[in-house]
Amino acid sequence: MNKCFSDKKMLLAAALLGALSLSGCGNTSEEEKALAVFSSSVADFKDYIQEADEQINSLDVNKKESADELLEILDSMDTEFAEFARLSREQTPDQYESIPGLAEQASVDMTTAVSYYHTAYESEEFDQNYADAAYQHYMNSMEAVKCIGMLLKGEKIPENDHVTVQEISNDEHILDKWLSGDKDSDDEENETASEE
Repeated sequence: MNKCFSDKKMLLAAALLGALSLSGCGNTSEEEKALAVFSSSVADFKDYIQEADEQINSLDVNKKESADELLEILDSMDTEFAEFARLSREQTPDQYESIPGLAEQASVDMTTAVSYYHTAYESEEFDQNYADAAYQHYMNSMEAVKCIGMLLKGEKIPENDHVTVQEISNDEHILDKWLSGDKDSDDEENETASEE
């Protein structure tokens, strides 16, 4: 059980660090209000992940009932990831257009991980093959969450086996930005990531 979650502190800490800085204040436009709502959803999700992390770390691996407690926590995580994916589809501002796809991929991988963990732990004998597959899907889910955090902080997403960096151009205003000398900021805004 420890192997399954050994890297999660590092991933979770990096995943959504800085997300709380996205908040609206004062006289706000509709865009700023939408950003504030989205920011609140991100902050709630970040808080939930930290809470789940603490619960998992507090489990005593020597106790038989810890497996049941772990599965309950994972079931809750599956629900929260699905809800975050739904909110991301509905609330994500245009400048973060890659986040709904990453949130959906995180949710799909988490659902698969939870299903495999249930199979591994609820079999007559512990099934290591299912546990290994569950761990891989869990880590893929956390990688997608980490990418969401990097996008929110404005960092470039490094390419790896699970994430491909793509550039998306919004042709509607690109000529105006180029002519105003604002090309570099446009490139940064349009760099996105998607899960394979």
